[in-house]
Amino acid sequence: MVPRTVRAMAEDDRSRWDRRWSEQRDLPRSVPSWVAELEHELPRAGRGIDVAAGSGRMAVYLARRGLEMTAVDISPVGLALCREAARDEGLGIKTLVRDLEAEGLPEGTWNVIACFHYRQPDLFQSLDRTLAPGGVVVAEVETKRALERHPQRPGARWLAETNELLSICKGLEIVYYREGWIGERSLARIIARRPA
Repeated sequence: MVPRTVRAMAEDDRSRWDRRWSEQRDLPRSVPSWVAELEHELPRAGRGIDVAAGSGRMAVYLARRGLEMTAVDISPVGLALCREAARDEGLGIKTLVRDLEAEGLPEGTWNVIACFHYRQPDLFQSLDRTLAPGGVVVAEVETKRALERHPQRPGARWLAETNELLSICKGLEIVYYREGWIGERSLARIIARRPA
């Protein structure tokens, strides 16, 4: 059974994200430019999951490439936006409202795992079990260096340690890695592949 404080935090997160997605206008639908530059490294077939998908920008992009996509998020409002974007492009994307901290990833193996701006270290410790041979992780997270310029936001809990993505992806082939200040944000970006 999930402790009440964890459930309460999940409900707070769900409410906050539902509010945020309800207020969003002109959501970006294009893929981040760094991913577009490296798209040749990403599969064009198989199963993919967009972790903490929000409005599903990565899920839509990967479905457009030919993957059978699942978008997972705590916010039903964000996932409704994902379904709308998929419908606009004639794509089918499965959406799943899920508290990742309490429930983890859905069962199965994935050819692509995308995770943008969500940090839950224990979730990615299951990569050996969930990433298919030849499968790829593509991720971007904010790092603790962000607190140097933005001490109040975001909370340290959501910020990665230096080289954390590299550590999480040990055992995978690192295809691309960059960490540091990119504009006004301190980010870590990675594409890593499980050996076939």
